[in-house]
Amino acid sequence: MPWSPPTDIILPNGIRVLCDPVATVDSCSVGMWVKAGTRDEPKRGDGVAHFVEHTSFRRTRSRTMAKISRDFENVGAYANAYTTKEETCYYVRTLSDHLERVMDTLTDVVIRPVFDDADVEKERTIITEEIRSYEDEAEEYIFDLGERQVFNGHTLAVPIVGTIASVAAITADDVRAFHNKHYHAGSMVVAISGRFDIDVFLRDVERFTVDVRPRQRPLRRSTPKELPKSSVVVHRPVQQAHLLWQHRTSGYMHADKFVLQVLNVILGDGMSSRLNVRLRELRGLAYSVYSQVQLFADCGTMAIYAGVDEHKIDRVNSLIATVLDEIARDGVKRTELQRAITQLRSGKLMSLESLTARMTMLGKGMMEEGAPENPYETIASIERVTLDDVARVARTLCRSSNWSTCTIMPSAED
Repeated sequence: MPWSPPTDIILPNGIRVLCDPVATVDSCSVGMWVKAGTRDEPKRGDGVAHFVEHTSFRRTRSRTMAKISRDFENVGAYANAYTTKEETCYYVRTLSDHLERVMDTLTDVVIRPVFDDADVEKERTIITEEIRSYEDEAEEYIFDLGERQVFNGHTLAVPIVGTIASVAAITADDVRAFHNKHYHAGSMVVAISGRFDIDVFLRDVERFTVDVRPRQRPLRRSTPKELPKSSVVVHRPVQQAHLLWQHRTSGYMHADKFVLQVLNVILGDGMSSRLNVRLRELRGLAYSVYSQVQLFADCGTMAIYAGVDEHKIDRVNSLIATVLDEIARDGVKRTELQRAITQLRSGKLMSLESLTARMTMLGKGMMEEGAPENPYETIASIERVTLDDVARVARTLCRSSNWSTCTIMPSAED
């Protein structure tokens, strides 16, 4: 599907609306984005941003939870939401013919939730079970442990879902206070991609958000301090060992974000990546081994994960260190650079065939960088990455001696 810059409108009430009309489809993906996430939570409020997202679907001033569900599903729409460290997104996939009705319900959920004490208690139980499910998944859990390790003392260290103890302490007043503070016109963006009439959609959004709280002062976020490298080992009832290597990086507002993306593909994101070839394909040491980059506004992390036999940990750690040190010392090959650029370019172009991906480029781009992402500009920036760029970043980032490690070991049998 072709792409052109979206229509960008600020409504009289202050909400920004980004419109990406696609005439060749019969549906829409629409999201309401709120610039409030885990890093914006108050002290002793770990998990409250996610708690707000969950509980908003339970009741509004005019709808019960059952009516909210029926109003979406009676027209075949799919509604969901998610919380990140820096924003929250409520989104719906719907046939275009039902867009007005869907927006009536979606805006009600986001702007007019009622955080009833009894509803908060029910949701507390649900979120507690969600936390337990994550803790049962060692591959998920180790990334939470790793974030606590490299961002210790900062809200970026907090698991998005919170902890069982922190969720137990959240009150209905805490939930209301977070919503009152962060859910206002200045923090919201509505993004839509699909078949719709722009004028009608803008009129509907303005009508359904007439009582949104007025714009408040912009968020002030603190940057986590750099911590010395560390090594953490925990024991859990698992069948294999789980390894996580981590290093702090610059954030998505830094020009090196495209270099980091390219380096990550070469290091461990794909079948041809160095980690996959060395650890899995040549030696059969791991089923799952990969690297990833997670970027926030002012900082980020590059991480390497591997799930391995506990008796092979030393060998795997040695190989990971060797791969990192080789890249730090020698850089990467031109063929690797071109393959990584091609992979990233192809992924971005193919994402334009997904309405939800297009909507996300609009909303997430505005949340994070103050402008909707232009995929062709992103591709151009990736294609400008050179061997020298990768070598420059790798010289400091890929020194294995500077990485923190976190390991989950199988518990000793009784």
